[in-house]
Formats: sequence, structure tokens, C-alpha cells
Amino acid sequence: MRLSPPQARSLRRLPTVTVLAAALCTGMTLLSPAATAGPAAADPLVCESTAQASVEAPQPGDLDGTGFSGTGTITCTGTGGEPELQGTTRFSGTLPSPTGGITPVYRGRVDWSDGMVTTGTLTDFSTQVGEDGVLEFTVKGINDAGSTRFGGYAVAISGRAVHEAPDLNGEISSTQSGQVTYTS
Repeated sequence: MRLSPPQARSLRRLPTVTVLAAALCTGMTLLSPAATAGPAAADPLVCESTAQASVEAPQPGDLDGTGFSGTGTITCTGTGGEPELQGTTRFSGTLPSPTGGITPVYRGRVDWSDGMVTTGTLTDFSTQVGEDGVLEFTVKGINDAGSTRFGGYAVAISGRAVHEAPDLNGEISSTQSGQVTYTS
């Protein structure tokens, strides 16, 4: 059976119409409010972080553990090398105990420049002193589900903290740099 020219044109247009309809649906999905709550993260999103922190001087017999707190910035770079997301961070918690018995806690909050927020309370926290004498740390867990960006995402924070001499109050300041990885 041979198709007439109008029937042949209709059959050739079908794939084009299907592609255009799929593109339109994809475009609508990308513009929907749910999609704007956070970037799609089929691959992990790796961000750079810098911070200033203070650590309480360890006290003999302190059963609550050594506390810390700090503030910093975080920048997530897009595929083109330009900053995709930027935010400020606040964090606090209790350091892991070298003798055990104290559960370490890391509480963090990122206020993103677009008004969204990421929060989390993480307890998978480890530290070690590197070969160069600099403290290396790793914190892992799941962000709070109610976060408006990266809610329920796995988060892994790794970095280094360079400590300064204790001040008159016994607090130790440190400068930290590291990476924060968000995985859906």
C-alpha cells in the first residue's frame, strides 16, 4: 500500500509533535513550584565551605563533652564554574570524646541567598589529627526533612580545622575549610 502525500506528511509530523509535547511537559515541570524548591540532584552536589569556629577548652571530668560553635560561608559551583548557590552557615555541637561515652552532635543551619534554609542535626562525627598536625573532621547524616532546600538529603561534611592558641577565657579559635556534599 502506498501512502498519499498528505498521509505521508502526517506520519512524519508525529515524531516532531511527540518531541514538542514532551519538551513542553518537561518545561512545565521545570517551572513548577516543587521543582524550584531545590536543584535536581541526580548526582551529588559538592560545595566549598569556609568557617571560623571557637572550641571550649576541655575541662577535666566534664561529662557533657567539649562544645564548639561557629559561622561561615558555603558556595556551590554549577557546571559552568560559576557559583550556583551561596549561603551563610551557623553551627554548634559537641566534639567526639577521645575516650568514648559522649555522643558527638553537630547542629547546622545554612541560610541560602535566595531565602531557602537547610538544617540538620548529625551524630556521625569523627575527628583525627593528620600527619601535618592539622585536625581533620568528617560529619555525616540526613538533613531535616522540613528544610526548604535539600530536605531529607544525605549530607557529608569533611574538612580541616587549623587551631590557634587559647584566648584568656580558654576558648580555642579555628579556621576551617572543607567540602559539603548533598546527595538526594
